[in-house]
Amino acid sequence: MPSALPDGEPVPDDGALPASALAGAADRPLGFYLHVPYCATRCGYCDFNTYTATELRGTGGVLASRDNYAETLVEEVRLARKVLGDDPRPVRTVFVGGGTPTLLAAGDLVRMLSAIRDEFGLAADAEVTTEANPESVDPAYLAALREGGFNRISFGMQSARQHVLKVLDRTHTPGRPEACVAEARAAGFEHVNLDLIYGTPGESDEDWRASLEAALGPGRITSARTP
Repeated sequence: MPSALPDGEPVPDDGALPASALAGAADRPLGFYLHVPYCATRCGYCDFNTYTATELRGTGGVLASRDNYAETLVEEVRLARKVLGDDPRPVRTVFVGGGTPTLLAAGDLVRMLSAIRDEFGLAADAEVTTEANPESVDPAYLAALREGGFNRISFGMQSARQHVLKVLDRTHTPGRPEACVAEARAAGFEHVNLDLIYGTPGESDEDWRASLEAALGPGRITSARTP
């Protein structure tokens, strides 16, 4: 049986939050998560809200476009400012996830961040992160992100073994994530993350060891998760 929302009040057209949600908000840190749902290809293990270009085409044409997505998110940030009113808190964390956020132009990601800065202000030590796939960036792109205010980047490495990457439907080649780390460092990023997936079907202990050794090279940081 299809799920259904419980009975309740309709969502306000202006996006207003109930008083209970705003109570004590000034005592909590404020952070933003911005979701970019676009992917070049759909990985078989992915459970997130993501779409390839062909999946966003309906009988009437394109249902959503990368070309105008940044402006849509900027409008959402402005709506959040209206909803939160005169809330004085600066933003302490910004995380742009997906999908593959770096399928948007670097200038689009910077524009989204600028909207948060303009509407709310960023804390002096704010952590500003975007996810990225290794094949979706180059040195110029990374330099534009860093210059635009991003100070942390997370690359989807997943594995150092080609046969494991194939099972995961990943399109980058072994060695490219490590090269991305070097490019990000050269662009001025001090905080770089490599995301690994453990337990892929067909992955051996030696495969996992090789991935860890590749990721834990000089100056590299990793996070790991089970598919």
